[in-house]
Amino acid sequence: MKKLLLAVLPFLLFSAPSFAYTKYTVLNSTSGTVDSLVFKQMSELFCGNHYIDNLTPWSLTPDSDGRGACLLKSIQGTLHIDGEDIPLEYYSSGTSYGQFVIVSKRVDDKVTAKIVSADILGNYNNSDDTPQYDGNPQYDGNPQYDDNPQYDDNPQYDDTPKYDDTPSVLG
Repeated sequence: MKKLLLAVLPFLLFSAPSFAYTKYTVLNSTSGTVDSLVFKQMSELFCGNHYIDNLTPWSLTPDSDGRGACLLKSIQGTLHIDGEDIPLEYYSSGTSYGQFVIVSKRVDDKVTAKIVSADILGNYNNSDDTPQYDGNPQYDGNPQYDDNPQYDDNPQYDDTPKYDDTPSVLG
């Protein structure tokens, strides 16, 4: 049995296709900084924590290590912005997502922030129809967004009953 196992094991190890999720990548779209993000994965036995340190304002930062076939269960960190420390938290029951964006907004002098999943690398299977965005919004003249909408002044209504109100006789 040992000889059979030793003969088959190299074949299984080297002939099986390799599988791995994308590395964690974070876009900090804020003017703040993050000292460290901790990526906690589902299986602590086989999948250790990952860290992305020193996220600077307006930066795209990839994880230096691959994550293998490990699903993500949470991300935790703190955004330092305008003298405030805002906790960043992302939770999942187990996701393969690997690309995230830190976003913030100010409402009535209070800053809020969160980390969300997003396709920030724009990997659309490397097809020729990959959307390109140069930072300048374009209006394509789509009538769906017309500034002068047209309304029907004489709408027609169907007032036919949608139920059967005929009395039934059991007999």
